[in-house]
Amino acid sequence: MDEDKRRGMIRFLLCSGIGIFVFFIRIPIGGTSGILVDHLIGWLKSFLRDYYLYIIPLLSGISVIRHIKKKNEKQTGTDIFFFVQAVLGLALCILMLTGLLPEELTAMAGSAVDATGNILCAIFLTAFFIPFLTEYGLVDFAGVLCRPMMRRLFHTPGSSAVIGVSAFLGNYSMGHVISRQMYEEGRFTEKEAVIVATGFSTCSIGLMINLVNYLDLMRYWGIYVFSVLFVTFVTTMLTARIYPIRSKKDTYKEGIVPVTEPRERMGRFGKAWEAGVEKAQKAPSLRQSVGGILKKIFPILCEITGTSVFIIPLGIALAQYTHVFTFLGTPFKLLLNLLGVDGADALYGAKALGISILEPVLAGVVSENLVSSMVVKWVIGVVPYSAIIFFAGFVPSLWKSGISCKIYELLLIWLERVAVGVVLTAFLAYFFLYTGLLTG
Repeated sequence: MDEDKRRGMIRFLLCSGIGIFVFFIRIPIGGTSGILVDHLIGWLKSFLRDYYLYIIPLLSGISVIRHIKKKNEKQTGTDIFFFVQAVLGLALCILMLTGLLPEELTAMAGSAVDATGNILCAIFLTAFFIPFLTEYGLVDFAGVLCRPMMRRLFHTPGSSAVIGVSAFLGNYSMGHVISRQMYEEGRFTEKEAVIVATGFSTCSIGLMINLVNYLDLMRYWGIYVFSVLFVTFVTTMLTARIYPIRSKKDTYKEGIVPVTEPRERMGRFGKAWEAGVEKAQKAPSLRQSVGGILKKIFPILCEITGTSVFIIPLGIALAQYTHVFTFLGTPFKLLLNLLGVDGADALYGAKALGISILEPVLAGVVSENLVSSMVVKWVIGVVPYSAIIFFAGFVPSLWKSGISCKIYELLLIWLERVAVGVVLTAFLAYFFLYTGLLTG
């Protein structure tokens, strides 16, 4: 065995092992049991919380400046819509800093700043550890193993498995950018790009941790992650076969020579191993990997800040003073009733699912300490992420990537994914309660 291959094997095993330990192995620290990255995020939050009101306007301002610099480019109505959100979010922060915000809005704005700050801490800190999972062969190893089933189950090439895992570990925007690139290169059809972008490109682990903490479910982190993955993939398998995704053109970009994958009859561990080791051999140093992902993630942090700090108080205000999300959640309340959940738990659960169309974390914000049913808590924790689509970050990211999907199509896909997700997640919760994996 040559030295390069031996080095690749060591990097593959060591870095993948560190990544698995950091993100998936629970350890007790300070009397609290949790995954290491959650402990680190908690420390970062406690250190930076007093500075959120200064950090968030800074990032919001950068987001506004980035939009202004694009004034010479062709601007769509959607671009203007998200620019207005960023400006309003920045204005909200400035009013808070100067003490000019009306008293009745201060509490809502404070919740928005706190929630947005927590999201930023989670994304920023997990960025330092994501390369252990994505850059040194683990994703490629998993992708080759999954390749034989991707076409059969999801109607997508095997490479979409790698994209899906990368988005889950990194960020939905990674899934959008790569899907568009694969379409441009003739590796995905239009339909395949839409399936991957709306079916696999869910929020990162870092963002999930925030919602789990609102619902006090961190002690169940392992089965929670399994639930999100299982429900996401089964739902994608179904939505890929129904309208509106079914009606998308299953054709490659005009003028591009298609680059199709061989359709293997079965996956082979040896091929997966070779893919992982080869990736680790060619991977840059850890310093370069972390620097590269921080460079990619910084504009995403600014964009998320600019929209979240406006969307979150808007969502809280609508939830408190209107029945918009109660109405939007009516179909889900009926589903919860059919699944054996009644009373206030069903009402709060449906409302949380309705508001998740704006931002998944809002589902936890509006239902914190209000839900007693573990089944409903599990639904609120899992479904907003398996539904994938939301307006505070996902939609602008998808729109910027240029993937063909209209707003009404996204809303319909979201509705389908939430409905299927509620049923699947509730059955999982009942199973976990029956087996003792969940308590309460």
